[in-house]
Amino acid sequence: MNVFKYLKDSYRQIVFFLLIILITDLVLISSVDLKKSLLDIFYLNILFFFVFLIFLAIDYTKWRNSYKDLKRALDARENIDSFIPQGNRLEEILIRDIIELKNKEKLEETEKLKKNLEEINDYITKWVHEIKIPLSVCELIADKLEDEGQYDLSKELIQETERMNFLVNQVLHMSRASSYSQDFIVEEVNLSSLVKNVVKNNMNLFISKKIELEMGNLDFNIFTDKKWAYYVIEQIVNNACKYVDVHGKIKIQGEENDESVILTIWDNGMGIPEKDIDRIFDRGFTGENGRKTTKSTGMGLYICKKVADQLNFNIEVSSEVSKYTEFKIIFYKLSDYLKVTKM
Repeated sequence: MNVFKYLKDSYRQIVFFLLIILITDLVLISSVDLKKSLLDIFYLNILFFFVFLIFLAIDYTKWRNSYKDLKRALDARENIDSFIPQGNRLEEILIRDIIELKNKEKLEETEKLKKNLEEINDYITKWVHEIKIPLSVCELIADKLEDEGQYDLSKELIQETERMNFLVNQVLHMSRASSYSQDFIVEEVNLSSLVKNVVKNNMNLFISKKIELEMGNLDFNIFTDKKWAYYVIEQIVNNACKYVDVHGKIKIQGEENDESVILTIWDNGMGIPEKDIDRIFDRGFTGENGRKTTKSTGMGLYICKKVADQLNFNIEVSSEVSKYTEFKIIFYKLSDYLKVTKM
């Protein structure tokens, strides 16, 4: 907030003062002996200018102080509520009224959007539960086909039904994206049991591609939300199955240190290009591999990262094209979990 901006803002006062000086000089010159009074008029003008400069200096100081904190808050994108003008001048009252009106409008708009989002989420939840009924019927039909000896057809139907179930559950999780924290129940969970459930529910993926699965050292207890941790692990395991070749290999291992329990999911699939690895958690990013398979939505890992941020566990990834991809999910122990959640 420099002097030039202040002078530009106060040009009417300056022009008005100069007009007053000019009129005063004209009146004095026309009413007294010019030769005797010229020096007095000059001194009077100097006095006027000196008084006016003092007035400008005081007014500039007030002007600068009233705006510099607000300008700093705006530049730093801080909360500006404490910098709203509190004076009784008409312009300050109008500014407060305008801000109050805009805040009210934004609040009403936010509440309207929130209500619409809740209605959409309710619809999606109902739709998910409704769609699960015909999917269950498909599973029964697949069992019947298997009993009748149509093993190949039954196998294909089961695989597609499981894929639809996975996608339907992903839609349900996405619909809860705006209120993850309200859906969390942090408890002690056995990691081995969690991983085994994921593998069991995705076993047909392993069987269909004849994937070699190696699991070990998973008997640890972690503190997390069981349902969302299951989702994250399933998403990574599902991706591993998707991107490995037939007769590929997936290893799921656990380890423990003083601060955390680390779950490692490794596969020898196509790998992630180096240019994509920093973006795999971005919303809607499919990358080179996703474009090759045409089955990627770019939302699964995005949701995983959102959940990890909310539950305060970390997901690390390393990869080399055509060699391997390795995800590490780092679950903090209870004392460290509490430390992280308080940060």
